Amino acid sequence: MRDSWIANVRVVDVVAGACTDPRHVRVQDGNIADICTHLPANADVLLDGNRKWLAPGLIDGHVHLFLAADAQPLATFLASSDQEKFATAVRNASAAIRAGITTVRDCGGPSALVREFRRGPARGDRSPHLIASGSPLTRPNGHCHFMGIPVASAAEVRATVEQLFADENDFVKIMASGGGLTPGTRPADADFPYELMHEAVVTAHSNGRMVAAHCHATESIARAVRAGVDIIEHASFVDANGQHRFVRSVCEKVRDHGIAICPTVSGALRTADAFTRNGPANKLDVGAVARLRARVKNAADFYRLGVKLLAGTDSGITQTPFDSLVDELVAHRQAGMSTSEALRSATSESAKILRLEKIGEVRIGYRADLILLSHDPLQHLETLRAPESVIKSGKVVFSNVPRLAVLY
Repeated sequence: MRDSWIANVRVVDVVAGACTDPRHVRVQDGNIADICTHLPANADVLLDGNRKWLAPGLIDGHVHLFLAADAQPLATFLASSDQEKFATAVRNASAAIRAGITTVRDCGGPSALVREFRRGPARGDRSPHLIASGSPLTRPNGHCHFMGIPVASAAEVRATVEQLFADENDFVKIMASGGGLTPGTRPADADFPYELMHEAVVTAHSNGRMVAAHCHATESIARAVRAGVDIIEHASFVDANGQHRFVRSVCEKVRDHGIAICPTVSGALRTADAFTRNGPANKLDVGAVARLRARVKNAADFYRLGVKLLAGTDSGITQTPFDSLVDELVAHRQAGMSTSEALRSATSESAKILRLEKIGEVRIGYRADLILLSHDPLQHLETLRAPESVIKSGKVVFSNVPRLAVLY
């Protein structure tokens, strides 16, 4: 395959927290083959960066492609046909890739539709690369049962997890507590039994796969740590009465076990604003607004105590669109991270937490998932809101650069 070049760019080294002088990046077979100071005379220039900044494509570590991100995402989902749900996922993916998000981790969707999306749009130019759990494991009638798989015994857990992997899913998602999206559940309830969570972890780990647990209730966080999950989603620290109360000792156990947390601050704040105007979606979610707004404090506590943090928006939930990852990075900075650390939480550190090899950096041998920016993102995080070009696997899939043929 003929080499192509991304010329005249300042390479953003997210690990070192520094940028180079202008360089030329050679791309071959979808990967970065070289980064050098000399551009060959006969170079096939894919993109002339005009001395702008070339950064790794972003990773959104928590999305729901099949939810509509509107005022009532559950009602929209339940009223939609499979064809309409699929169209929602296509629109959401398109919004994400245009925003410079070149990889998304889908944390719960109907397995059959996820599989269809993986085999179709996810391979194309209008979607990020996809990492997906497929249908989450729930208790009967538990949180997200409308897209999940209910389990009530260890044997059902084992069979379900094995089937999820046979259906090409990448990891297991457990709904370890109730949730604000699902009427009839309480975020304060740790309603997924420890024994079943442990069985899911054992089965997934024996297949070399990771397990993520949705946890609002503090008890569900404690169970997830005991069970040995890899990532805790939200980690809201809600007590049995439905009130937010951070428990340092539990958080320290999360840290000491090497478990990462995806705090999903930005989605929570958007949802809190919607619930303040219209009331909570779930009448049993008695402390909804306070729980959601407490994510800011939680994220600061997680960072202060040294917990590994993964950037994720929860896009698809109430009023949380698929171009909102920068809001999450801003929240991480408000939690105490430097701008460089916030950027790494959606690039190199995210890739490390998710065990994604050779992505998340502009480095020789890495996949050429890249974004061209008008300013240095290590100094101006807001520049990430408007990437000038987006490159997926070495191919320009979106660009505002004049005279460049693009696919949109």
